[in-house]
Formats: sequence, structure tokens, C-alpha cells
Amino acid sequence: MRVLQLVTRRQHRGAEVFAAHLSNALAERGHEVYFVGLYPPPPEPLAPAAAKTADLQAEPGGRGVSLARLSQLASCVRSLEPDVVQANGSDTLKYSVLVKRLQRGRWPLVYRTISVASYWLRYPGQRAWGRWLARGVDHVVAVSDESRADFARTYSVPASRISTIRRGVHLPGRDGAAEARENLRALADLPPDAEILVHIGSFTAEKNHLWLLEAFKQIRRRRERSHLLLLGDGPLRETVAQAVAGGELEQAVHLLGSRADADELVAGADLLLLGSTVEGIPGVILEAAARGVPSVSTAVGGVHEAVRDGETGMLVPSGDTAGFVSAVVELLDDPRRRQQLGMAAHEFVRQHHDMKVVVGAFEGLYQELARAART
Repeated sequence: MRVLQLVTRRQHRGAEVFAAHLSNALAERGHEVYFVGLYPPPPEPLAPAAAKTADLQAEPGGRGVSLARLSQLASCVRSLEPDVVQANGSDTLKYSVLVKRLQRGRWPLVYRTISVASYWLRYPGQRAWGRWLARGVDHVVAVSDESRADFARTYSVPASRISTIRRGVHLPGRDGAAEARENLRALADLPPDAEILVHIGSFTAEKNHLWLLEAFKQIRRRRERSHLLLLGDGPLRETVAQAVAGGELEQAVHLLGSRADADELVAGADLLLLGSTVEGIPGVILEAAARGVPSVSTAVGGVHEAVRDGETGMLVPSGDTAGFVSAVVELLDDPRRRQQLGMAAHEFVRQHHDMKVVVGAFEGLYQELARAART
């Protein structure tokens, strides 16, 4: 099959990273895969080795629709003649649906939703617009059951046109932990006895960095050797940097920027922390679990589908600073318990999020939709 994977931008963020992994795996199975960015690429773009890459060059616009970008995407689809198009989050939905409607395209359109759709309703008419777009999609794939139920309810999608295919991760084992720990120490200039807490995510409002800093301030007072390493980039990075500068956290919080090797570096952490206000199912939790690193996270969206509280990590209610601090300190105080959770997390991912199984599920869906489109 010829598959077009459309992402917002070829950047190192959750939806795009998974789409890149999926593109590569599908290409390795013999499919012709195009990994296309809707917006111009960042300085170090994602580039799945086995897939072909391209980017539309129209400059980013506002919340509306750029006619230049719409025209470019229409030309791209027309030239590639894909058997299936998958749109991966954000603006890819509106542009792919509009192109399909304008072209009266027979190619099946799959939309992958990674968050909780209702959380993002901000403006009058947004729900009606979303329902119109959803009717132009042949099948919606949700990253978690929570995401699936919310998307179906919010945009009136029938059960026959939406399903859950969980985020898949590769299972590298835990042998690289020592090297990853040394790399983290070197990147942040940490002392040998540092306790390493890692957060991976874009610097955006929903990732809740400022709340996490307040929680870490209390953790640091109880665990003086603890350090918080923030991996990622985004519009609020400077705000977070200013919150750290000149205060008691200046020597304990380290902003390391966006890292293509973040999934490898997390193996060197004692814990992964996540304080988000909304999530579908966080890939970073699964990547950490695959490397035997447990997480402490707020219990939002589909996080409970990635972390079994008290078994593979710890969950606390959103906004419960005291509970979050206690959970982190408890695990830092008990290395054996931390190791047990990490081993259980690794096994959970092996059983439920094996990338080979996930790729097979997408491949089967594409084949089914492509057959239906030909009849």
C-alpha cells in the first residue's frame, strides 16, 4: 500500500514521534510510506529512515484555513495517489478533511486523536465545526479508551467508525541505564550522588510546568540531592526559565532543550514526573516504562491506562501538590520499591504496548478501509 502520514510539523513531539515510528515500521513491512509535515520543518526534523519525507512550505497562519497550504496539500495528495491517508492530530484534521471533500477523494482518511477532545473546546461553534470535520473521516483511531469515548461523545462519532489502538513502543530492555545516567549527569553537570527526576514534554500550558516546579520545590526541601531535568521546548520555555532563575531551584532545575534521544536518556532517571492537566495516553510514560523507569503522574485523561497506580507507578489527583510530593519522596526513600515498580512497568508495556502488535493493528485497519474504498 501507499500510505501518507500527515503530521503538523516534523518535530520531536508525541504525536509526530509516534507517527514517525509507525511510518518507519510500515515501510519496513514493504509499504510505500510518505511522512509529510503540514508546516515547514524545524532545524532538526524527524526523518524516519525507511519512509520518504516532505514538507509543505506555506507559512503558519492563525486559527483559520490557509488557502495556500490547502492547495499545497491537495497537490501533494493528487501526485502521490495514496491508498490511505492518516492525519495525526492538531491542524491535520481540518486540512485533510477539506482536501478529501474538495477532491471527492475515494482514498480512506484515518484520523488519530491523542488527547481528550472536549478539553480543547474554547470557542462558540467549535463543537459543530468538529462534528462536520469528523463526518469527513472514514475512521478515527484513539490512543486510549478515555480518548475514544470522549471523542465519540464530543463529535457524535458512531462506534463503528472509531476504535482504540494504543500507543506502541519499542522494547529495548534496560541495559542502557548506566550509560544514560552518565549522559544525564554530563548534560546537567550533576554530582555523582544526584537523584534524577525527569520530565519530557513540550513547554505548553497543559504540561503544567509551573505547578511541577512548585511541587519540586517541596520535594527538594525533603530530598536535597534531587534534581529535576526538563527535556523539551515550546512557547512557555522562557517563562519556566524565568521562574527558575535566581530562586532556590536555580541549581536544581535544568532545562536541557528538545532532545532526539530523550527516549534513551530517560533510562538514566530515577523517576519520570508528569503534572499535566490533560493527556490522552502519554508516550513518555510508556517509553520510560519500557526502560524500567516508573512514573509519578497526575491522574488525568487516559493516564490511568498507562500507569497502574501502586503497581507500575503512582497516580495522584490533578492539582494535589501534597499527594504528588509525598508519592515522589516515598519512592526516592525506597529504591527497592522503585525498582519493583519499574520492573512491573516494563512488563506491562511488553504485554500491552508492543510496537509490532500496534503496527499490525494499523496495517489491518488500512487494508480493510482500502478494500472497502475499492468496492
